[in-house]
Amino acid sequence: MKNTTRILFTLAGLGLLQACSSPAPVVIVPIEVIPEPVSSVGSTMTLIEQAHICHDEAETRRLAASSQLRAMARYLAELLPTDQCTIHSVTSEVVVLEESEGYRKVSLESSEVFTFDNYLLPAAATAAQPSPALPATVSCC
Repeated sequence: MKNTTRILFTLAGLGLLQACSSPAPVVIVPIEVIPEPVSSVGSTMTLIEQAHICHDEAETRRLAASSQLRAMARYLAELLPTDQCTIHSVTSEVVVLEESEGYRKVSLESSEVFTFDNYLLPAAATAAQPSPALPATVSCC
C-alpha cells in the first residue's frame, strides 16, 4: 500500500477528509445599526458636587482634548481657583446650552459656564436613585 493511500484512509477514518473537501459554510452577519446620539441641548441635568467648571471656552476646549491636562487643571483649581477654572462645591441643576466634543456649555445660577461630560448626570437618573435606607433597629427584649 502506498503512503498516499494510507494517509487518505487515515484522514477518511478521522473524518478530516470530508471536512477539508467540503466548502466552508456561508455565515451572514447582520450589520449593527449605530443609533444617533441624542442631543441634550435644552435639557436639565445635574452638575455633581465638586465639579470642575471653567468660564473660558478656549481653555475648556484645550483641556477637553487631554485627560492629563484636565487632571492637572482640576488639581490647580482645587488648590487655587482662578478666573478661568474653579471647583463647584454643591450639586446643582443646570440647563445644557451647547454640546461640544468632551464638554458642554451650561447655564448655572444665571451665568454661562463650561464643564466636562463626566460631571453631568441626567436629572431623571439622580431623581430615580433611592435615598439611603436607615439601618433597621433590632430590639434585644
